[in-house]
Amino acid sequence: MKSVSVTTVSAAALMLGAALATPVFAQQAQEPAAATLDEVIVTAQRREQSLQDVPIAITAFNAETLERTAATGIQDIAAKAPGVTLTQFNIGEPQLYIRGVGTSSDSAASDPSIGVSIDEVSIGRSGASALAFLDIERVEVLRGPQGTLYGRNASGGALNIYTRRPVFSDEGSITARVGSFSEYGLEGVINRQIGEDAAIRFAGRYNTNDGYAENVPTGRSLEGGTSWGGRLSFLKDAGNWSYLVSGDYSEDDMDGHARIPVTTSATAPAFVALINTLRAGLDRRQSFSSADNYQERTNFGLTGRIEHEGDNFDFVSLTSYRDNDYSWRDNLGGLQFPAFPLIVDDQASEVARQFSQEFRLVSKPDSPINWVAGAYFFNEEIERSERFVVGAALPIAPPSFGGDTTFLQDATNRSYAVFGQANIPFADIWELTLGARWTHDYREIHQVAIDNEGGANPPVGIPLGPGGAPYTVTGDESFSEPSWKIALAVEPFENVRLYASYDRGYKAGSFPSTAQSGVQALTPLSSELLDNYEIGIKSTLMGRLRFNAAAFKLDYTDLQVYELLGLALVTSNAQAEVDGFEIETALALSNNVTIGGSYTSLDARFTSNAVSGALVLPYNGNALPRSPDSQYTLYVDSEWDVMGGTLAMRADYQWTDDFFFDPSNNPEVLSPAHELVSAFASWESPSGLKLSVYGKNLTDTEYQTHIIKNVGIGFSVFGAPRSFGLAISQSF
Repeated sequence: MKSVSVTTVSAAALMLGAALATPVFAQQAQEPAAATLDEVIVTAQRREQSLQDVPIAITAFNAETLERTAATGIQDIAAKAPGVTLTQFNIGEPQLYIRGVGTSSDSAASDPSIGVSIDEVSIGRSGASALAFLDIERVEVLRGPQGTLYGRNASGGALNIYTRRPVFSDEGSITARVGSFSEYGLEGVINRQIGEDAAIRFAGRYNTNDGYAENVPTGRSLEGGTSWGGRLSFLKDAGNWSYLVSGDYSEDDMDGHARIPVTTSATAPAFVALINTLRAGLDRRQSFSSADNYQERTNFGLTGRIEHEGDNFDFVSLTSYRDNDYSWRDNLGGLQFPAFPLIVDDQASEVARQFSQEFRLVSKPDSPINWVAGAYFFNEEIERSERFVVGAALPIAPPSFGGDTTFLQDATNRSYAVFGQANIPFADIWELTLGARWTHDYREIHQVAIDNEGGANPPVGIPLGPGGAPYTVTGDESFSEPSWKIALAVEPFENVRLYASYDRGYKAGSFPSTAQSGVQALTPLSSELLDNYEIGIKSTLMGRLRFNAAAFKLDYTDLQVYELLGLALVTSNAQAEVDGFEIETALALSNNVTIGGSYTSLDARFTSNAVSGALVLPYNGNALPRSPDSQYTLYVDSEWDVMGGTLAMRADYQWTDDFFFDPSNNPEVLSPAHELVSAFASWESPSGLKLSVYGKNLTDTEYQTHIIKNVGIGFSVFGAPRSFGLAISQSF
């Protein structure tokens, strides 16, 4: 095992010191404090537990927190959890990274590195979670490998979303909102009890806005659009059995991206002068990206959950089918052609169908040993098409390098697994966790590359050309690996828990997309293996101060790496290491005010070069993509009795260090450090009438949410500017 960095050792010493000091602080408290923190309940280990009892680094957001941060999707909570970064290429390809672990692959025969699940159903394609933040109960972010209980797609961590179940009462709510950029929306929830042992719940949402960017020639909007959808759930209790069936449907009809060219010291002076001339007088929200750009998505899903309470153990069956269709168009340069000597029109569509079945046996809550065991099956069928229409001119490339090419993928991804985990308490204050999973993955791929010009203008166009040629190939590959978890926890003092763990994460090998030859198209990347060594502390002092921290070392074997060289996708495996630590705190200053925050330090580096065919990629020593050296958050949350009702206020600050978007670490893919500030206030009457106001990006920070590099230029998408919203709701 390689040596642990100085920062990791320092963090470990800090946590140990805090743990040893805990009884001193506790003894100094002569009487209990009136203010206390609410207990946080999570189901990260497939059973209800206090957050403080789980030997995993977890951040949990309940429905109240999500409302007070005006969170409408994963992007609104990602940076509020330690060590998490979210960027987005398009509506179907959000790119989630935890502790430097993630992927930018769009291949139909590959998996995300961070597992996203909705109501414990693993979502195979990362963009298939449009309705995730409609009528939800909580979100849990688990950091570090979660292979034992979560299996596929969770080598770096997991993001679990739990929707509200039907309840045995009649209730509901309706919310109307307006906001910046001509936003308006409507949300509604209705729950009805049916007889004594059944209930039904429906939640729906509609939202539209004009977008915060524009196409310069036409004035038409970009970065806006309309989305709507609904979820219907039915719950039936029958003695020791319960049956929960839910279905959801959603549509998104969104504008396309506004790409902005960003130059750096590495950009050729001629290009700097040309871009400055072409964009004279324009700001970051004005682009020459086509007004015909678009992002469209349709999601549909059905889930059935059966539970049985037995005498010795409980049984859970989880069956799910999901259908995700999306398409998009993006001009990857955002400049006029031929004034700028390159234009790339990228259009893609994907149809994905997934079916999954999981059976679990779970120990009774009062068992001396808490355990879970199960079997899992997953099948996914994906058809993907991506077309590139490229215009080129000197000095970037000869006009003959332009062209019209299409890449087709027809993939089957299948996975089988058996798993088990047990929490074994002993000697009053100790607990040992042992878990293991065996997974077998199978991929079958049919790949086609087409020259839409039929060879009339050789060579074939970029990105298939100039060195590649059309092909039609079919192949398959199988991957099998064990993964495991070993954790030892001790509670030397009341409400103070120390733990040490060793986890193995696994992600199956993959086939690349947009390959330049049939040989490359059928050469799979090796499976990714990740060993995580972690020590942590979870403590609650005097009921009002929560201090959680973890120090970790990740050792990567065969990290799957993707980089665009020009417009050609280069795929490879490399070795990498990550050292870091995280701290999360919350303090109840009084019964009305709570403050808190988090801090993350990462040192995420490649420890080898990568080889792709005959090409050696000089990654050794480079920072891993989307891995800022440090991040921190601060918040203050308060609640008061005012004018016969309840006044709630919250403010959030988050700061993210600079980071690179791809493994080259070139200057043009560096996203500068930035801050984001948001605020929320609401007043609710005893009758359930609530008025809320909120603001996001109050400092009007300009920050990049995606970068594609070419010829020393970072063609970027920028996040939304300062915005405000007003909502009125009525509960009944």
